[in-house]
This record gives sequence, C-alpha cells and structure tokens, in this order.
Amino acid sequence: MKILVYVFVVACFLTLTEGAVDVCPPNDNSVYPADKCSCVKGDLLCQNLTSWPALSAPVELDILTITNSHGLVIRNNTFQSLTVDRLTITHSKLRNTDFEENAFGGLLVNDLDLSHNFLAEIPKAVRHITALKGLDVSFNGISGFEDANHIETMKQIGNTLVRFAFGSTPDIDTWPTTLKHFPRLEELNCTGADFSLMPINSFYGFENTLRKLNISNTYLYSVPLAVGRLNYLTELSLNHNHLIGDFGMNVPIVSTYLTHLSKISLDDDNITMFPNILGVFRSLTEISMNGNNLKFVSEESAKSIHKITHLSLRNSGITRIPGTLQYISSLESVDLSENGIHTIERKDLQELTNLKELKLNDNPIIYLSDNAFTKSENINLVEMRNTNLTRIPCGLKILRLVNHDLTLDFRFNKIECTCALRWLYDWKNGGYGTISHNLNILGDCVTIQSSLQDYLENNLAACPTYNSCGI
Repeated sequence: MKILVYVFVVACFLTLTEGAVDVCPPNDNSVYPADKCSCVKGDLLCQNLTSWPALSAPVELDILTITNSHGLVIRNNTFQSLTVDRLTITHSKLRNTDFEENAFGGLLVNDLDLSHNFLAEIPKAVRHITALKGLDVSFNGISGFEDANHIETMKQIGNTLVRFAFGSTPDIDTWPTTLKHFPRLEELNCTGADFSLMPINSFYGFENTLRKLNISNTYLYSVPLAVGRLNYLTELSLNHNHLIGDFGMNVPIVSTYLTHLSKISLDDDNITMFPNILGVFRSLTEISMNGNNLKFVSEESAKSIHKITHLSLRNSGITRIPGTLQYISSLESVDLSENGIHTIERKDLQELTNLKELKLNDNPIIYLSDNAFTKSENINLVEMRNTNLTRIPCGLKILRLVNHDLTLDFRFNKIECTCALRWLYDWKNGGYGTISHNLNILGDCVTIQSSLQDYLENNLAACPTYNSCGI
C-alpha cells in the first residue's frame, strides 16, 4: 500500500512538471459554473464567483484565474482534487478572514497568485500546499513579514519556494530581512515600497541562488550595494525609482562582482547620463533605459559596453540617434521609439553591421538618408510606426533580401500609394541585385483603400518603370 501511495504522489508531481495542459474539462457545471467561467485550451477564467464548487473527480488545468469575485469565501479543501500549474485569485477584495485554514488542502499547484487583494498577511492556508514553487502577494495591504505568523508560514513553504513577489505602498517601509527563510529563492520581485535604504545583508540566505531581481517603485537613493553579493544574478530590474538619478548610479561595484549579469533594466529612474558603471558587468548583453531624460551618451561609456546586443532607449528625450552608438558594433536590436528623432542620417547606423532589428516608432521622422543602411546587411525588421513619413524612404532599398526575409512596419503613417513606389516591386523581385525573398510591409495607403502589401503585390507591376529613387 505504501508503494502505491508513493507512486501516486510521484505521478501527481510529474503532471505538474511535464508541460501545459491544453484540454478543458467538460462544460456541464460539474467542474465549474458555465455562466461565470470560460475555458480555452486548459486555461480557465472565472469572474463574479462567491464559491468554488467541490470537485467529484480529479481535474487538471494549466491556469485557473478567478478575478473580480467580491464576496468570495474559500472554504476548507475548496480546491481538493485540482491539479493546476498556476492558480490566480486577484482583484477580489479578499481578506485573510476569507480563507479557512485548510482552504488549499488537496491542491497541487506550482504558482499561487494572490495579488491585488486586501490581505494583511500571507494566508496561513498557504502552509498546506505541498511543494509550492511560486507565490505572489504584491499589491495587498501587507506592511511587513516580521511577525511570528509570517515567519512560521515562510519557514513552512521556504524549502520549495523559488519565486516570490511582494510590495505595497505605503505599507512596507523597510526591507524584509525575513526573506532569509526562502533559501532556494531564484526570482524576487518587489513591486513597490517606501524604503530608501537596504541593508548590506538584504539577500542573506539566498545570495547564491537568486537569478532574477526586480525592485521597483521605491524611494531608493542609489543602486543597493547588497546587489553586489548576488553571485549568480543574471537579470536586474530597478525601474521607477525616481530618486536614484545619475548620482545614485555611482556605486562602488567592482568588476569581480555580478559576473553573470546579462540583462539590466533602469527604466524611469531620472537618469540623464549613460552610466559608466554598466561597463563593469562583463557578461551584460541587454540594457533597457526607457523613460529617462538622456542628455549625454559618452564615448567612454559606449566603448565600455561593447558586448551589448540589445539596447532600448524608448521615451528618453533623444532628438537624434546618438553618434556614440557606433562604438557598440555588437548591437543586434535597437529601440529608440517614442523620442523626438526627425532624421536618420548617413552615418547614424554606419558601424552597426550586426544590426537585425531597428525600432523607431512614434518619432516625428521626415527623412531617412539613401545611404543610412549601407552596411546593414543583416537587418530583418524595421519599425517606423506613427511617424511623419508620407512615402516609403528610398534608403530602404539598400537592405538586402538575399539571405533572409524582411519586415517593414509603416502602420499609422500617411503613406501615399502611387506609381512612385514602383521601385519597391523591382527591389522585391530582384531588380536591384536582390532575389525574391519575402518582403512584408505592414500599413495602409492613405490615397486609396488598400494595404501597402496588397498595393505592392497587385498594383505596382502595372506601373511604368522609372527612376523614382535615383537608382
């Protein structure tokens, strides 16, 4: 009998780890109320529930989401016989009194999301979930995790928990050092808090396991020195921390720290200069600095991040493509959307020979040089949505269609479709030294009722060939 029980338990855990469930249970009200729930490929969404029906037989789902269910009470063993990868119960004004102590008894789940409710602490019912891997209690009224009940709950789930999200403004005003009871933590997400400082031992207990860290919407004055102790961190996000600024980026982190860090996000941190500290991180390949007011990208800082492949500077007050980007020849993807760029000049992209994606959406662009892409043989995506362009720039003809397909996104522009675009047809069909690979043009004509793609394929062939692009 013991062997049979063991095999059953192992089989249940294998169900959780082998992959997503893509089949819905019968829609006959025996599993869920059909008038309040809908299911698509194993993902079940329910709204306006006051209770969850008891299951008469085991049920497997990929995701169960219960939302906008004010008045919901979760009784003992509510989810017994349910196996689900992720259970989300959000935006339902749940308080701790709405969870009976064994509410999650018999539930097999990897991730539990209780965010956006009225919780004052992690519900004790969470203790009854076997092998919980992820827990999200952000955007509640939890003021801290230092009391005895919290500590006991954290100890009981800490041996398996690898993902944890918390954060509530203005309730949390100090960094919770009791996170040390999660010794296997790999991902930590602080969505908001009122603290301005973090102790040097903030990550004690999981310094060697944490891989992803997000600390956003706080009053931090600088990048926390404690981050330097995260020996295997690969992703760091410090977004919407308005007090950090340029001064807060000048922290003494030496080159032997954070040697595995490959991705960093510093969105909306009131930064005006490209931080020199980024050059310290030897494995860094992706940088996001959206929503800052960049006034200066120095040659020194650009040269120090020569391994970067992805750079995003959306909504950063840029009025032209920074010339110092030429020193980052490793770049494969650049996003300069939502800025004030009017022109793309001949030398702006000349040294970016590895560039594959260029995004310039929501800029007041009126001109692109005929020689802007002279050395850009690897580009497969150019996005120029919602600009001031009225024609497709001739400079795109330099892009080669020999080795790969190309997508040009001109949606939300006022492109005039006339026979002056005949060069597009010739370019696509080999007229300018290319061969006929797929050329996908997104957007619509303003002069006639047609998409740009349809106009290319069905209208331009009938136009006379003439030298509209000076070719």
